[in-house]
Amino acid sequence: MATATLAVRSTAPVAPLSPIRPAGDLLGRHLLAVAWEPGAAPPREIRVRPELLERLAAQPGGTIPGLLGDPAGVPLVADPALPRSPGFEVRRVPPR
Repeated sequence: MATATLAVRSTAPVAPLSPIRPAGDLLGRHLLAVAWEPGAAPPREIRVRPELLERLAAQPGGTIPGLLGDPAGVPLVADPALPRSPGFEVRRVPPR
């Protein structure tokens, strides 16, 4: 079984647990916290290793295929070329 470690700064906001969003969606919430880090450019897409994409889809209340987050979602792209750790990267909107 493959494992991945997510490095999340303590300053990144993580939505509190609620009865509407299951606690099992922690991986998706951590990815969104990194993607929407304060002071960073907005995310254009999140590239993840295929096994992480499978985990996201298998979680209760899992992601819409290809999107992560509400309401519009950030596009998710499977990228097997990413290193195993952390297993994802956030591509951001370029500055103007």
